[in-house]
Amino acid sequence: MLEVAVIGAGTSGLVAARHLIGAGLRPTIFEAAKTVGGAWTPSSVLTTPSSPSPSPQSPSSNEDHIRPGVGGAHHPASKMWNGLSTNLSKHTCRFSDWPWPEDASTFPSAEEMHNYLESYADAFLATSPSCNFQLECKVFNVEQLPGSSSSQPGMQEANNNYKVEWTDLSTQTTHSRDFGGVVVASGFFHTPRWPSFLKNREDYEENSKKPQLMHSSEYRSHRSFQDKNVAVIGASFSAFEIAADISRSASRVVNLSPSIPWVFPRWIPTMQPLQSASADEKKDITTMTILPIDLALYQRTRPYPQIPETVSLTPEDCLKRHQYLRSLVGHKQRQSPLGEPTNREEPAFVAISDEFLDLVREGKVEVVHGRLVGVDKDGTLQISDSQALSDIDHIICCSGYTSQSHNFLSPDMLSTLDYDVGDGFCPTILAWDTLHSSLP
Repeated sequence: MLEVAVIGAGTSGLVAARHLIGAGLRPTIFEAAKTVGGAWTPSSVLTTPSSPSPSPQSPSSNEDHIRPGVGGAHHPASKMWNGLSTNLSKHTCRFSDWPWPEDASTFPSAEEMHNYLESYADAFLATSPSCNFQLECKVFNVEQLPGSSSSQPGMQEANNNYKVEWTDLSTQTTHSRDFGGVVVASGFFHTPRWPSFLKNREDYEENSKKPQLMHSSEYRSHRSFQDKNVAVIGASFSAFEIAADISRSASRVVNLSPSIPWVFPRWIPTMQPLQSASADEKKDITTMTILPIDLALYQRTRPYPQIPETVSLTPEDCLKRHQYLRSLVGHKQRQSPLGEPTNREEPAFVAISDEFLDLVREGKVEVVHGRLVGVDKDGTLQISDSQALSDIDHIICCSGYTSQSHNFLSPDMLSTLDYDVGDGFCPTILAWDTLHSSLP
């Protein structure tokens, strides 16, 4: 039986392993955390620290060096803060063959998401004799074995094509094993990406006058920012949700927004056919219905067959999408200091937050349009277009993540995949390379 290494026990890793078993293969799942769940792993479920045992003056090993408001720096997976819920409803944020419990929240919390993924693993993987879990094991090298690219048809099941090396984080020992195949399911929410003036966190030289710097992946609770002045950098889901959350405790919250997305709440009103109407009347009789955002946006506007997929959008396509999203958002964003997207010949972006626009309109969250380009020694934030912001205690960078695949795939494999380490958004085209012809 062909054995396949699955790197990552998040959503994609779990479902891949389940279907590998269904295809008669034997998956071994490598996960650096103590449990399955990937990005939905709770911050309290941490890996064993790789550093020596702490001194009596240090935080206890059970706390794993967590400081208030900041998640475990040793944790390779958790990116969730207290109170976070999904921006997709349980009707679409699910596996097709594993329904949510009836009492699950419409927009599940991070804890509910983790429990859901654990239940899926328990049902389909934990009891299978074909599946092996390697928890607290971090893969650091995957390389193609000589001759594997020229395997003869029909001989695939007898061949081991890849060498996988990993570190057991609980014992700090390294191991190696050959596998017939490898599934990379390590996700994209791994290595924090920082504003362009910083290559990494270590480049930021803190002093008593400069604001403390953190990435959104470290944020855990608004309570740590009581009476503080906080700048939240970004214009995405995490930026708007963290700004809204932190306004509950902070004295001042400023959102530095480098762009303007369309901002939706999780529930939006839509016009739907009246269910009690007859078949002939349904086309003409509609009623106002409040739907989860994903059910409203994912509806087909025309019967099958749909419009053929396109690789890129024309300016006309972009304009139509902006017009449609504007019709759903309504007047609230138009009248907000955030404003609306201005260049509507570019692709539209959407952020989801129930409270952000209201808090901006009420003055509880300030919006500064621009990009953070530097922080002076006196703590002044330098913003594009010659703007500046002072008297800030904390900076929270909601600037996204970069993939980690280049950290463990061999240089030859990266070259075969045309992997671009410098592309923070799309280092490789998965639609082309999911099953690469040169990587059997």
